[in-house]
This record gives sequence, structure tokens and C-alpha cells, in this order.
Amino acid sequence: MGLFASPSRLGSIRNWVCVSLGVFSVHSCATTTAPPLTAQDLLASPYVYSAGDAFDVDRFLAAFPDWMTTSYGQASFDPVRGAMVVEDFQLGFQAAPGAGFRADRAIIWGGNAEIMEAVFAGVANNAAKALLFDRLMLEGVRSEGMQWDAGAESTGISVDKMVFDGVSARSFNLAPRAGVGEETKILRSVAAILGSFSFDGAALSNFGLQLANSRGEKVEFNVGEVFARDYNSGAIGFQSARNITSFIQGAGSEPIEISGVAGIENAPSPYAKILNRPPSEAVSEILRRPTAILAAAAGGQATAYEIDYADTRSADISGALAWLARWELPPVTETDLIDLGAQTMLGYTEFWDGNLVYSIDRSEVQAADFYWLVPSQYDVTYSGMRYELASMLNAMESRMGPGFSTEAAPQLQQFRDVLAALGIQSVTGGSAFSWNWNGETGDALAATHVDLNDLAQNDIGFEIAGPTLAEWEVMARKDTPVSIAAKNIALYRFNYSLGDRGLLEKAFAYAAQEQGGGTGPELRQSIAAMARLSGAQAAQANPRAANYAEAIADFIATGGRIDIIAAPSDPVDLFTLQSVANTAPQTLPDVLDLTITHTSE
Repeated sequence: MGLFASPSRLGSIRNWVCVSLGVFSVHSCATTTAPPLTAQDLLASPYVYSAGDAFDVDRFLAAFPDWMTTSYGQASFDPVRGAMVVEDFQLGFQAAPGAGFRADRAIIWGGNAEIMEAVFAGVANNAAKALLFDRLMLEGVRSEGMQWDAGAESTGISVDKMVFDGVSARSFNLAPRAGVGEETKILRSVAAILGSFSFDGAALSNFGLQLANSRGEKVEFNVGEVFARDYNSGAIGFQSARNITSFIQGAGSEPIEISGVAGIENAPSPYAKILNRPPSEAVSEILRRPTAILAAAAGGQATAYEIDYADTRSADISGALAWLARWELPPVTETDLIDLGAQTMLGYTEFWDGNLVYSIDRSEVQAADFYWLVPSQYDVTYSGMRYELASMLNAMESRMGPGFSTEAAPQLQQFRDVLAALGIQSVTGGSAFSWNWNGETGDALAATHVDLNDLAQNDIGFEIAGPTLAEWEVMARKDTPVSIAAKNIALYRFNYSLGDRGLLEKAFAYAAQEQGGGTGPELRQSIAAMARLSGAQAAQANPRAANYAEAIADFIATGGRIDIIAAPSDPVDLFTLQSVANTAPQTLPDVLDLTITHTSE
């Protein structure tokens, strides 16, 4: 049947009819629509490939790249499963003798040594991919001998079970690039590999990762279940993870200083050493010292995260991967490069030094799309948010360097006292954010909503007109001054809304107590009267000011909602706004047609 012909699959229990086309094979061509593959299908359901035959395991494993080594205890054909069973399977690396992975058992259904050889030899360069195997299961996987820097850094990986279903691939080659250093090879290789294969499904159970170093820092990351289906060269139909936990323990001996850092190389935090570095150098530093960098990024103390469930649907970065593998910046005409799909996360909690500081019941990303490499659409909502502000302050103080801690301690204590007096050591609520940018017209719209229970509700939004992506590129190539670029950005509308849900009462009660005289309601009326008086004076410069002051005074006195809206009859560019602000600021409300209104609620 040719170099890429697949084994016969006519006896598959899924009743799929698959046809070899000579240069590639298709994993599943179903005569009827099957239900979507699930994690339990792969991890728990028995699998039988009735058309499976014994194949040469040695030849199959010998096809792996030269930089990898393989070995095993024994191999046999299981006629019930229709699969080759390989005991004590080991995968190593030529450049690091003794380092690698060991699995108690590998079970391979429908392995095709010919296709493996063609793909890894670099001759399977067809646009369509060829089937490597029908299914692969690894049981009892763990890493061995993964230490470096003379044992100062180490990692351990373990997985109870891994299953890959319908894996197909094609060869890839990294074409030499003039002026591109060897240090880019890691990023280019990752992009090329991700773009060279596909699978129908993949799942693993009880994944564990441990990182440690000689400084006493450590990182633990565990996932109860990971699942993905319909992956193709960077596009994926669905992926999910359950029971995610992460723990980062810093050494505690080198707290992050906020000030006094002479330079990046002399910074006390290794995290700082990857800042302002070329991407390839930053990746190299992260790979060499992952534990220290993660510990420093978490503040040098104990930080833990938990997520009950997370998934992503219909994501596609295949276009970006192709350009990254070539190490070329794509032209702005390549507008369909990245789409991060829709996402859901349930039950997120974060702990600092063992204390809960932040949690979210649910987050939903409805869209996360890009136009070229610029975010063009992003819509997210968070519900059931909880901030433990007192715990945050306590942890922040413990993480600061000695000098900064001494300077900030009085301010932190004052802030802590204010929170206690207002009764808001813990804040709950929800929020939402939306961003839409049309790269072909330049129009953009953003909106954010925050609802803090028993405190306040806040909304901010704007609409602007701006250059198209193509026009931005032209200005970038011409080094267009900011002042000129600002003439191409104009404001259509701006809105700000603040609704009182109890914050004003708490704030004025605290302020009155601090002043040592009067009550909160009395202070509110006094401040409202002062606002009206100030408005009457400001009206001499612009008559609108009196109405503004009246609305603000009513809001202070009675609560409710205040809305600030700028809606000019014609869009106003940023250059004009800046010029008016500098030369005739009293006319800005007229230029923007600014209104401030109060509504009782």
C-alpha cells in the first residue's frame, strides 16, 4: 500500500471504516456520528482492536529520533486486546545518560513502524499526516535521574496512566535562518513539533510534578485528570483538567526588595533576571532555574493554588506556531493567527502562607480572539469572587524586604485599621470585562463592571476610533511621533458609573469617628453642602459646573448612582483634547459634551 499505508482497521469495535490513501492514513471515518470522546472512554473503558496484529516493537521504537534512547523488559502480543504489551518501558536521552522516563507497561494498538520511520527520518513531509498508531497507553510512568547543575536542581514527574488515541504526524525540519542564533532552537522546535502532529484524544490521570533546588525552594503541581480531543497542529476542539493543585515554597532567605536594586544582574530575585531579556535567553534561564524563578515570582514564601475544574473550547494557535517555527514576524495581512477559544474555570482558590486570600466560584471567557498578534476580542465574567484583604496585608508585610517593611509598616497598619473600622476585611462580589477591536476599521470598545456586595457597583466604558492595523504598521515603519499618531485616535464616548451599596455610609461613619465630633450622616450633609458651594464658584468658568456639583452633592447626601458621560457630537482626537486641556481647560466639558447625573435607587 506504500510507505504511509496504515494497518487494516476493518475490525475496530467503533465500527469505523478507514481507507489508506497511499500517502496518508485517516484514523476515523465513521459511518455514523459517534458521541464525543471523553476522558473516561480513554482512562477507564476497556479497548479492543480486533484487527490488530503483532508488529516488530524493536523496529517501532528504533524509529525514535537519534537523541532519544529506548529499552524494555519484554514484549508480547495480547490477542484479546489486539495490542502489543511492552513491560518495563524506558525512554532516555543521549545527552543525559541516566535521565529519562520509565513506565511499568506500554500497550500499543495498531503501531506502524514504517510510518514512524518515515516521520522521524524527515521524509514524511506531506500536508496530510500519517497514522503512527491507533492507541497508546502508558501505565505507572515516572521520571528518573533528572538532576542538573551538579545536583543543585532536580525535578520529578509521575503519572498513573496516559492514553493517546489516533495519533498522526508528519515530519518537520527547522530551516536555517541567517542571523538567527542557536539559542532560538528551543522555541522553534516546540512550535514545529506542536504543528506536526494530531490526535483524536488524549488523557492522563494523577499527574504530579515536583521541582526542588539546593536553596530549599520547591514547587509541586498536581492534576487529577487531564483530557483533550480533536487536536490538529495547534488547533484543539476541547481540553479540560480537574482537581488542580499547586504549591510553591520559597526559601524565605531572600525577600524581594521593592527599591534599591542597582541592576537586573544584581537583583536579589532570580525572577528579575529574566526581565528585559530576549525571549530565547529568558526561556533558557527559566529552564535552567525553574524552581527559584517560580518561588521568587510567588513572593518567596508559601503560595498554594487550587482549581476544581478548567476547560478550553475551540482554540487555535496553528497559524502563530507556523511563523514561530520559521522565526519570522508574520505580515499584518496574516490576521487569523491566534484564537484562544472559550474557557471555563470553577472553584479557584489562592492561599498565601496557608491563609486564604482570594477565591472565584466561576469564571467564563466567552471569547479570546486576536487580529494578527493584537487582542481583538476578549469577554470574561467572574462570579463568586472573594478577597480576604486582611490576610493579603499580613502576607504582603511578611514578604517585604527589611528596609521597605520598616518604611511601610505604619501605612500598612493604618490601612489595616481602616479596613477593620469599615468592616471590609473580606470583600465579595463579581466582575466582567469586555474588549473589542476591529483591526480593519480601527474602532475599539472596552467595558468593565465590578459589583462589590454591600459596598458599591462600578462601571467604566469607552468607545474610540483609531488607525487600522495596516495604518499602525505604516506609522511604525516611519517612526511616526506620538503627537502625530494621537491625531488618528478619537474619542466617541466615555462613561463612568458608581452605585452606592453601603460604602458611603461606612466611609462617612469612619471619617466622623476619626474627626472626633459629629455623626456620619451629619458629615455627609456637610460635605454635600461644600460640594454645592464649590460648584457655584466653578460655574463662573463654565455654567455646566453647577449641575455637576448638584449631582455630586446629591450622591454624597443620599447615595444612589452617579453617571459621568462624555459623548461629543463629533469624535474628538487625543491631540485636540490635550491641546484644549493645556490652553482652555474650562472648555473641556463643552468639547466632550460632558454630563454628570444622579439617580436615586
